[in-house]
Amino acid sequence: MKLLVSSMTFAPDHSGIALYATDFAAYAAEQGHEVTVVTGFSWYPKWAKRPEDKRKLFRTDAYKGIKVLRGYLYVPKNVTTVTRMIQEISFILFASINFLRAGKQDAIVVFTTPINLGVIGVLFKKLWNSKLIINVQDLQLDAAKSLGMLGKLPIIDVMNGVEKYSYKKSSLVTSISTAMVELIHRKDIDSTSTYLWPNWINVAEANSQGTKGKFRAQFPKYADKIIIGYAGNIGIKQGLSVLVDLSEKFKQRDDIVFLIIGQGGDVENLKKYAQLKQTTNLDFIDFLSQEDYFNFLSDVDIVFISQKKDSGDVYFPSKLLGIMAKEKLIFVSADVDSEIYKVITHNKLGVSSDFGDINRMEQQLTDYLQHPSNFELYKTNAYNYVQQFDREYVLHNVLKQMEQLALTS
Repeated sequence: MKLLVSSMTFAPDHSGIALYATDFAAYAAEQGHEVTVVTGFSWYPKWAKRPEDKRKLFRTDAYKGIKVLRGYLYVPKNVTTVTRMIQEISFILFASINFLRAGKQDAIVVFTTPINLGVIGVLFKKLWNSKLIINVQDLQLDAAKSLGMLGKLPIIDVMNGVEKYSYKKSSLVTSISTAMVELIHRKDIDSTSTYLWPNWINVAEANSQGTKGKFRAQFPKYADKIIIGYAGNIGIKQGLSVLVDLSEKFKQRDDIVFLIIGQGGDVENLKKYAQLKQTTNLDFIDFLSQEDYFNFLSDVDIVFISQKKDSGDVYFPSKLLGIMAKEKLIFVSADVDSEIYKVITHNKLGVSSDFGDINRMEQQLTDYLQHPSNFELYKTNAYNYVQQFDREYVLHNVLKQMEQLALTS
């Protein structure tokens, strides 16, 4: 099968959607399919292109036997709703040209966001008489509206229409959680045209990655401290101000450090908030390389995850899979009705509290500090739970679904 995979991020980007677009393309190639990727130049999560990629319009690369067609995209220095829209438009324009360069395909798989990528998929589905699979990683419009990022702009109705049109015209719409699939159904999309395609991980590989002691050696001031850390994209929907508030509750403890690791649109606001709170036990660290991230997971005592209320309670952050595979204690602050809260709480995979409930978070962390052995069961439960998301199991089933689609008229 000739398969085209398109995503705005791809290797060497190593966070978010890039991880899954890259690994799916590699898996399909491993199974003998002829895979072409249409993407942009590397920019995420640092929001900056590499020096060698600047001022380039097109380039053809090779990755694990895959042809990678790269096209220009604008990367804003100041991330706003408008500049992000400009970025997505620039990507779509050059991706369209690269779709033409790729030539006729049997199937097209697009990883969204951006929403408009689905429309390009529909266009080429018709042109090539191909099958189109849209993998919805982020319900971008729903999240932006819930966070008040779009206000009452008239473009909302236009984007709603674009999104719904691409879903209706695709061969299959997939998403990463049951709640997200259900939300797609509410957009008047037939359940027979949807499929639950969860994000995945090579559990054994993830468990073995990273070297214990290396992160603490890299940052010797944390050598003897209890580390409570977040690592990943730092955006509005993460709501990481609650971690700043929690650190303030333990400012008298010199044996604890709170870490916020990464980059994103909200990092400067968080730094200002931390300064306002005069926190002395919280540090910010730039985004880690993949190797350093696994070293961090090997050394961290508690991994913190937060999700702002109304920012999309249907999301289950994919980074949790790697944390579970590393058998780490998960500390979640999210809306009690959110997907992440329900999964973590009902399956006893970690410690959870309602978003913003600092008093409960303080009590939970105090309980851990007094009796850490009581929390070992959560780590075991999480490791057992993540087995259902193992790479071979998930991708074998997904690719089989696509192969069957390709055989239908």
